[in-house]
Amino acid sequence: MFKYLKEYRFYIFLLAFILVPILSIDTATRNPREHRAHDRVIVALTSPVQASISWFLDTLVSGFQNYILLLDTRQQNLILLEENRSLQNTIVNLRETEQENIRLRNILEFKEAFSLEAVAARVIAKDISTEFRAIRINRGSDSGIRKDMAVVNSEGIVGRVLRTTSQTADVVTILDLLSAVDVIDKRSRVRGIVEGMTDEVCQLKFALRTDDIQVNDVLISSGLGGVFPKGIPVGTVATVDRKPYGISQNVEVRPAVNFSRLEEVLVLTRTETSPMHLMERLGHPRSPAPPPAQGGKP
Repeated sequence: MFKYLKEYRFYIFLLAFILVPILSIDTATRNPREHRAHDRVIVALTSPVQASISWFLDTLVSGFQNYILLLDTRQQNLILLEENRSLQNTIVNLRETEQENIRLRNILEFKEAFSLEAVAARVIAKDISTEFRAIRINRGSDSGIRKDMAVVNSEGIVGRVLRTTSQTADVVTILDLLSAVDVIDKRSRVRGIVEGMTDEVCQLKFALRTDDIQVNDVLISSGLGGVFPKGIPVGTVATVDRKPYGISQNVEVRPAVNFSRLEEVLVLTRTETSPMHLMERLGHPRSPAPPPAQGGKP
């Protein structure tokens, strides 16, 4: 075929040179809506080429636009992800600050309720030994903390200061086996000594078998010993095992303080409290004020 095209190329060019002007004049002078035979032939020959060119251009433009849009969307997603992480961290910090404010407010109310002079401290470490149950706080001798000072929080008694450095202090908790707090049953006024037993419970020692102690009784500090002020919650009676023989009974005490969530404490630098306030704290009404003295003879 190419042989014939090459051989008759002169005539082909001549025919095209003659037909193109004739077709152009015919197309320009007639109604554009009229299609003749040669128009249909031209359309049939050129339409596949036009369709191919149109598809190629659409694909090229669409692919380029999608790439640019996807690249921009990816960058926006990265920015939004970073903002989301930042907002999540802000929310966590705000919640932690809120919880800390609640705990500190409770401690402040506790301090004001008992009229205590105290130094606030934060728990920075916990002893992992099973034989020595203690915590470390971020206040020491520079803050006026000394050995054997009482340590409490808004829930009750935590323990007492064992030793100090200039910036820290070790506190032995009431869960320690060597800890001892003189207590009173708030309901029956029975007395005993709360000593450490396990990581979760204490025991009430020296309670006679005939003493009136019941489950859910609240035990408060008696004030004896000069370490803990009177009337501060120590724990709640969890179990009572009163055997038909012997002179004592086995009493387990659930501490008032949740040591697994202990974060802030108060170190009492002075343990004296108002006797009138303690009577109110223990549930005793105030004694009525005496009537004013009258002049003259009765």
